[in-house]
Amino acid sequence: MRKPGMVSAALLAAVLAGLSAGCSGKLLKDMGSFKPSVEATENFKKFVVRSDYAYFISGSDVYPLAIFGLQKDWIIDSDEDLWKKIEPKPEVMADLVTNMQRRLNECCYQSPHGLDILDNQGRKIGEWYSMLGLIIGIKIKEGGKVVIYPPSDTDDVKKYQDRTSGKGR
Repeated sequence: MRKPGMVSAALLAAVLAGLSAGCSGKLLKDMGSFKPSVEATENFKKFVVRSDYAYFISGSDVYPLAIFGLQKDWIIDSDEDLWKKIEPKPEVMADLVTNMQRRLNECCYQSPHGLDILDNQGRKIGEWYSMLGLIIGIKIKEGGKVVIYPPSDTDDVKKYQDRTSGKGR
């Protein structure tokens, strides 16, 4: 036997889910994505610098939190303080990647991983390298512009950057 209000609650939940899906569909149509990539991982491990990419880092110049290459025909449309452009040379990439690998192994017992950066149509527009589990986002704008949101400041990021408070030790 149904209780009064159970149908109403189920109907309300279904309506809210439908509205949420409709609204998020509009919001997500401009969102790019990141996809795990063995090729991107290997490219960074081998210090490959592609001539058709511009390269950027987030975080420290010595121990970057993230390194990425973006096709040169895309323009980063965000605060210049969010990403630092780096010189696209194999020796620069070697220092950055090696330092990131060493730091991640010491602090977090993991290795960096590569991701393909995809536009809102699923086309590859770059490659990303960082620790696992970062909260990141990408928005595709008109005119070949892209906003890549830097990693959120999580406990793992603080640990990697040696900014832990010492709690829980």
